[in-house]
Amino acid sequence: MELEIWMMKRKDVCKAYGTSSAGLHRGMIDGTYAKPYRTSERSVRWRSDEVLESIKKLQIAVPVEVAPGSKRGRKPKNPVAA
Repeated sequence: MELEIWMMKRKDVCKAYGTSSAGLHRGMIDGTYAKPYRTSERSVRWRSDEVLESIKKLQIAVPVEVAPGSKRGRKPKNPVAA
């Protein structure tokens, strides 16, 4: 079975990565996201297979456990005297 490849618009690429247009640009600069191809003088598109491959390479965020009942180290505003 062969993978179907299509050219994606910026809006679709941003949705696939879950980022804004500015975040997409930053990711392209640092090499995290796929780079676009110029299809005409004022148009760029991304290859779907390159976008999907770069998504597979992204690290998945893992939640950090916090102590139960903690408020990230903040002191209570009005401590109750016992």
